[in-house]
Amino acid sequence: MKKIKYLIIGNGIEGLSAAREVRNQDKEGTIMLISKEPYYTYYRPKLTEGIFKEFTINNLLVYDENWYKQKNIKTALRTVVKKLDIENNVVHLYDGKIITYEKLLIATGGRPFIPNIKSKNKEGVFALRTIQDLYEFKEFLKSCNTVSVIGGGLLGLEAAWSLKLLKKEVNVIEFAPYLLPKQLDMELANKLEERLNSLGLSIYTNSQVEEVLGDARTNGIKLNENRQIPTDAVLISSGIRPNLDLVKDTAIEYDKGIKVDSQMRTNIENVYAVGDVIEVDGMILGLWTAANEQGRVAGANMAGLEKEYKQPKVFTTLEIGDIKIFSAGNISNYDKIYEYKDPGKDIHHKLFTKDGTITGVILFGDIKDRNKFNTAVVSQLPVDEFLKDDDRFN
Repeated sequence: MKKIKYLIIGNGIEGLSAAREVRNQDKEGTIMLISKEPYYTYYRPKLTEGIFKEFTINNLLVYDENWYKQKNIKTALRTVVKKLDIENNVVHLYDGKIITYEKLLIATGGRPFIPNIKSKNKEGVFALRTIQDLYEFKEFLKSCNTVSVIGGGLLGLEAAWSLKLLKKEVNVIEFAPYLLPKQLDMELANKLEERLNSLGLSIYTNSQVEEVLGDARTNGIKLNENRQIPTDAVLISSGIRPNLDLVKDTAIEYDKGIKVDSQMRTNIENVYAVGDVIEVDGMILGLWTAANEQGRVAGANMAGLEKEYKQPKVFTTLEIGDIKIFSAGNISNYDKIYEYKDPGKDIHHKLFTKDGTITGVILFGDIKDRNKFNTAVVSQLPVDEFLKDDDRFN
């Protein structure tokens, strides 16, 4: 039976960040990272780029094997946890081994959400979450001309563009009435759709995939209103759901995700949780930057410090071809909009305000001043003050 001071289940960026911070604070305590994947922590957001770019695993790794050795961080790759015994501070592995711990961090991440689609298990239907998923998808694409992406969110659109760069015919199927409803208003979403159409993508909004067509292998999809689209492959990009299987038979509290306090501690004193497996203010964030920061906070607290996690103000950047968009803050709860347009350069900026305070912003076209606009949103700057320095909106 191994005894570990700091045991971390999951080696996404949140698990790695926690291990790094623990080692910064505690030079001697034993640290172990457990992962069912065969790879050290890698840049998961780069997987969509990998659809059209050639890559090696070394291109994607955050740190190589030497870093873990230098930091004296033990790793157990290709290792699956079978059961948590939090009453006795014990973890049971599928290979029969048992590990005891003093502090435990659950960083098991999320898995792709697969909508309820008839015949979704046919050959040719994919979701992209791991390097292995990417390898299998790329191999299948060699025999495909048309690919349909289910989900017109950020990752779905980025994946669609990567597929277009591979010279595929690409359909994007979005359930909402327009693209990126959390980041864009209808006017700018329609503008985005026009631009994507001009780049050769086929966008279907207000659309739901009801069935994957074909015999053993997909050859089309059926949408609502009895529409059918031929396709050789389907890529599902419909968000994630937390991997909660490990905690379901324990006293650890969860709802959508594991519940944690501002120190990333669960309701069990020596058990912490971070990343896509937790809920923050009732939401599953699914953000690399947030997971990284949560890991840092959890690692510091596991090592005896007192750190608090403050949820970041979320902002979004999308760059596809020559399309550039930045969005930040709340764009749905406002009482006034200030606009700047330069049709010749295809620039359209919007400031959303409530009671004279900047609450949200969308930059379409020119996004080079995004930091200035983001700061205005985060600091809740009075719009009059902002307009003194930027008279384009007057």
